[in-house]
Amino acid sequence: GVGEEGRKLELKHLKEKLDVGADFIITQFFYDVDLFLGYVKRCRSVGITCPIIPGILPIQSYSSLLKMTKFCGISVPKSVIERLQEVRHDDEAVKKIGCEIASEMCRTMLSSSNFLKNEHGEVLVNSGADGFHFYTLNLERSTTRILAALGAVDIIFDNTSATSKKSKKITQNGDETNDLNADSQHSNGSSSITPARRERNESISEEAMSTRRVLPWKPSAMANRSKEDVRPINWSNRPKSYVMRTDEWDEFPNGRWGDSTSPAFGELSDVSHFYSFTLGSEDDRRAMLGHRPLLETDIYEVFAKYVEGTVPHIPWCETPLQPESFLIQPQLAKLNRFGFLTINSQPPVDGLPSSHPVFGWGGKGGRVYQKAYFEFFLSPDKVEILSQMVTHHPNLNLYAVNYAGRDLRVGVEEGGVTALTWGVFPNREILQPTIFDPDIFLVWADEAFSLWSSMWLNLYDFGSESYELVENIRDTYYLVAIIDNEFTDGGKTDDEFSLLTHLLAVGKNSSAS
Repeated sequence: GVGEEGRKLELKHLKEKLDVGADFIITQFFYDVDLFLGYVKRCRSVGITCPIIPGILPIQSYSSLLKMTKFCGISVPKSVIERLQEVRHDDEAVKKIGCEIASEMCRTMLSSSNFLKNEHGEVLVNSGADGFHFYTLNLERSTTRILAALGAVDIIFDNTSATSKKSKKITQNGDETNDLNADSQHSNGSSSITPARRERNESISEEAMSTRRVLPWKPSAMANRSKEDVRPINWSNRPKSYVMRTDEWDEFPNGRWGDSTSPAFGELSDVSHFYSFTLGSEDDRRAMLGHRPLLETDIYEVFAKYVEGTVPHIPWCETPLQPESFLIQPQLAKLNRFGFLTINSQPPVDGLPSSHPVFGWGGKGGRVYQKAYFEFFLSPDKVEILSQMVTHHPNLNLYAVNYAGRDLRVGVEEGGVTALTWGVFPNREILQPTIFDPDIFLVWADEAFSLWSSMWLNLYDFGSESYELVENIRDTYYLVAIIDNEFTDGGKTDDEFSLLTHLLAVGKNSSAS
């Protein structure tokens, strides 16, 4: 770390900045209050009298805590790690404890404030915190909960939205005054915040605090989407794209998907075609997707390695493989090496507890269900073989479309939205947060095919063998979605049928021929 001489030099440079016009100091985030109070004391000792505002970063997950603190060189007290250790795999529990830790930090800093005044009673300097700066990272709910715990705001919870009412400004003599625009409470000499009464109605997020997830997918933090609880499965691995596409909707599906052509929902705009997460530099992308692929099997291997975790991202998947797919990871990798280039999948679930560590969501005391679903790119010859297999199993639905827009449906009646994930909970209607809509699938397919061009094809020189290989896959392969409507008993019937087993059989037979 920085030695004593280094600290003195830092303070000297800091004071020089203040002497030429800086008005206040905001610190890096931290979790050791004693370090902050010691820093304030050193600043005051060299004549720095401006407000010093501590940076507070609410803990959102155990893994992000470790990554952020390591990246920024922040020490974490042993007591913080110990409080999180037992629940480190439960994001909702980590957030709850994280809010408690931040609230306790703020209270400690407020109680440590010691205001030095002049002969006229005017505050000259504060030895504690002059307010707080929250690093929200666009995740405002935790910050709102911390402020509520401190009594700084009254909160009304409506479904998953938290709305601030009047803030309380506390004067030096302890009198409360209502102030709609109250900012930091400490510029006027306040040394504490008194608790405020809160009116609260239980919400989905409240009930789900003890489980891993509120919904199978991560809800948006934006206020206008607070009641959204249904989404199509297709953007599961590109959620930012879906949010951008639907940003201008007047309403968002709540309780059921309904008619996707409803004017209230609006169109799925094309704006997300311009959205692409970074795969790093061109050299990084080549390292992940291939320096010079010459055979289709070279492309298959990239998808298989993504499933196995040795390739961190592919254009259709912003994050590594989801935990629920770990159960079928070896089979998925094999399926990709057979040419089924998977970009989305989920295994069947038949009434597992909503507290299940992998599949659980939605709160205590419930049961969750889901149908097996696979989405992949597939060559025309294999699509034909797969279609024949589906015709012999009436519980299967197959949807496929190619780059030119030619679509194929097998075992599908006209119209109809399919619930892929649903949950049954005490004192609530059945929730169905993930659906498949055939019309929306065609919209997603347009985006999915465009990613071959925008994030893979452009790595190679026009006309090169690698360019023509990727271009041919984009132009000839189908995007296929297949649903197994038999979800009971893990998706098996008396003849031990399972969707994944039959996909592997099709892949093996077609590869052998």
